[in-house]
Amino acid sequence: AGPFSHRHSRMIAVRPAAPDNVLHGPKQLSQEALLAVQRSGITSARRLLCMSELELVEALDLYVSDVRAVVAAAAAVCAPPPSTAQQLMREAPLPTGLAALDGHLGGGLRPGSVTEIVGASAVGKTELCLAVAAEALVTGHARGAGVVYVDTECGFKATRLLQLVGRSLQRRGVQADPHELLYRVTVLAADEWEGYEQCLSRIRALFQDDTRLATGLLVVDSIAAPARAHFERARLSERQRLLSSHAALFKSLAEEEGLVVLVTNQVQGSSGSDDGGLRELSRVGEPEDEMSACLGTSWAHCVNVRLVLHSAEQPPAAVAATLAPPRRQLRVAKANFCSAASFDLDATLEGLVQAAG
Repeated sequence: AGPFSHRHSRMIAVRPAAPDNVLHGPKQLSQEALLAVQRSGITSARRLLCMSELELVEALDLYVSDVRAVVAAAAAVCAPPPSTAQQLMREAPLPTGLAALDGHLGGGLRPGSVTEIVGASAVGKTELCLAVAAEALVTGHARGAGVVYVDTECGFKATRLLQLVGRSLQRRGVQADPHELLYRVTVLAADEWEGYEQCLSRIRALFQDDTRLATGLLVVDSIAAPARAHFERARLSERQRLLSSHAALFKSLAEEEGLVVLVTNQVQGSSGSDDGGLRELSRVGEPEDEMSACLGTSWAHCVNVRLVLHSAEQPPAAVAATLAPPRRQLRVAKANFCSAASFDLDATLEGLVQAAG
């Protein structure tokens, strides 16, 4: 089975209700309890589960035993269906196209998780996102796999994706029309915060309603750009609150749909002066990193895997050679299933490739 195929088919058949879904009256609740919920104005399981038992007694005007039944019903709405160990084994990772990295990660980026690529401007974050998108299209072409790409930095280039898809098809010996595969990519573009929030509000509906795409990959490139541009220093707490809600959306989509969610993040100087003077940010790399990942530690805790991409020093002989490609280093900085590791890459016309030697 291709990446995500088992979980996607399972989720189409038995899609668990999202935490924000309206409560539709589970059968195990009494009519009195259902009417109490309707009168209270509580319309989502998320809101209900965030309230204390005392608050619910007052809001619903019910006995404690009835309130506990309502909470249990709301929890049942949100709970995902159980999976067997064998089902989880079938959820194949999504390869990145970098064999050494994929081997270290156990096959690639894992469905049901959020992976972050951190790096400075022009270091190759978008190139890596496009490469992963190409791999998703090619490895999942037989089941009609699609990609949703949220572009907030005007970095998405369809012509570059077409090139990478063509090269992936050739490398894997797959017979498919690269132009046809690009019809399976949905691009949502926004270069400011309001437009970005509208894109996010459309994403869940897109996954629920668009049956054309067995979507296996969601890319957000980048999450930092609209947030940093919109929120000044006095509003950093508001920014962190909204980013936490976005992280919850990404995580719920990853888990419910069996997606790989891939986001990019920017870096800033250790003084944090361009981001409101934040000092709690996570250090992301080694030699050149008097730099830190943007958006703070609260955001850092939301990602399952953090990959750090930065320019790497090259040997003098390579620097002397005028045709030597720019060298990059990709570091696995955070992952709960494998150790930290670094990989040297060359930025070539073929894309980011494993460095020779």
